Amino acid sequence: MNVYLLDDMSWEYQFGEKSLKAPTLKELEVLVSLYGLKWSKLDDDLAKRSLEIDKNNNTGFLNVYFKDDFWYYRGSELKSHSLEVLKKKVLKAGLEWRETDSDLAYKNMKLDSRRFKK
Repeated sequence: MNVYLLDDMSWEYQFGEKSLKAPTLKELEVLVSLYGLKWSKLDDDLAKRSLEIDKNNNTGFLNVYFKDDFWYYRGSELKSHSLEVLKKKVLKAGLEWRETDSDLAYKNMKLDSRRFKK
């Protein structure tokens, strides 16, 4: 199928000259079925890797993902153990810091801040 991970960490399903977009693969799968389109896996290994990417990258922030105990800003060398510190680094570098899902962003900020409060 024609599913792609976009730079803003959302997913796109292309069919003909049209496309559908959703923040997660699960939501995209539902959207595709609502439109009566076929959702099928052509490569099981790639599908598993994509689901893992989707799980790890659903942060609520544009270009931000979490991997191996670090927060990363996609397309740069910026990373930090703290989401708040990463935000400061991103803004200092003149890059865009934007919430893509305010509820999820709030939850991730709260959970991340708890890691350092002991």
